[in-house]
Amino acid sequence: MKNVIFPIVIFMALILTGCVSPKFSGDPLPVEVLAQNPKVLVINDKETRDGFQSAIEGWMDTNKINYVVKQEGVEHNPEELTIEYVGYWNWDLALFLSRAEIEAFYKGQRVSKVSYEAPSTLHTGKFGDAAERINLMLEIMFGKLSLADASKKL
Repeated sequence: MKNVIFPIVIFMALILTGCVSPKFSGDPLPVEVLAQNPKVLVINDKETRDGFQSAIEGWMDTNKINYVVKQEGVEHNPEELTIEYVGYWNWDLALFLSRAEIEAFYKGQRVSKVSYEAPSTLHTGKFGDAAERINLMLEIMFGKLSLADASKKL
């Protein structure tokens, strides 16, 4: 009996870990910050692939958000909504965005942070378009989508 149960338990554990899908977490910008319609400063993270920055700029252009891009290490105005990001890619038969964070700072305080994680499991949902996932992160941050609604789009 023991010889039958052990392989079944191992098999079920593998199946369950393979079903873990990509997910978002975090909080949108406070309504008070959005109501002030501050200029957005995007800090270009030179360590992250260029496609991440392009996706952010594309989303900002599409949503007609007044923004400027500056390199890391540049002093920023605390009256601007400052966005910093980082993204990590992994290889598992194909390159995929495995983890990302976008943080927003205003008047010296962090006011929002949205994260994305695609576990390195058997789940094929991790292979989605990185730009689409970055756009969904910004949709969450700017209060256009809830975490649940964004997750449904994965």
